[in-house]
Amino acid sequence: NVQLISGAPLSNAGMFVSMQTQMLICYGSTDEQNIGIDKDPLLVKWSAQGDYTDFTISTTSQAGSRRLPQGSKIVGGLSVPGSELLWTDLDLWSMNYLGSLAAGVWGFNKIGSNCGLIGKHAATRQGSAVYWMGTSNFWATGQGQPQAIPCTVWDSVFQNLNTAYQHRCWAWSNSPFNEIWFFFPRASTSATEPDAYVKYNTREG
Repeated sequence: NVQLISGAPLSNAGMFVSMQTQMLICYGSTDEQNIGIDKDPLLVKWSAQGDYTDFTISTTSQAGSRRLPQGSKIVGGLSVPGSELLWTDLDLWSMNYLGSLAAGVWGFNKIGSNCGLIGKHAATRQGSAVYWMGTSNFWATGQGQPQAIPCTVWDSVFQNLNTAYQHRCWAWSNSPFNEIWFFFPRASTSATEPDAYVKYNTREG
């Protein structure tokens, strides 16, 4: 059943569960201001550890919030082994668990520039690597810096992308065949939902 959680942000652009800490990570969240409720597209809020319903900030809880300093909005997020990832429209950030309230709970580090996410569901994981679609390129990262994926059909994708609906792009990991599929709406067909895809073989490159 859907229920209103006291103290939780009233609205979010998205959310996911941190696998390592069992915290609910919300982004593009609302915040209480003196004049009421304000939605901040760069605000990250997280629940207490092990309790997705507790967002109360106190000396006995690790619930808290942080605002990313760059970009215009957080587009998507993904929990991966060892850290959490947040994409803005411009960059890629990692959230690293610091373990205590005194340490700040989470450390935020920008690990990639000009490699933002095109749509909330346009990132996926296969093994230890993460793959995503940006506004003008495909990207991948393991433990290091994001790298652009060479694309022999770049023109067919990014020059035929219906940018008015690019937020509906999405990615899928076809693990048994070592493939990543990226779905997108074409401008040539005036598609408002993805009607074409390109696939990348992670073994063959």
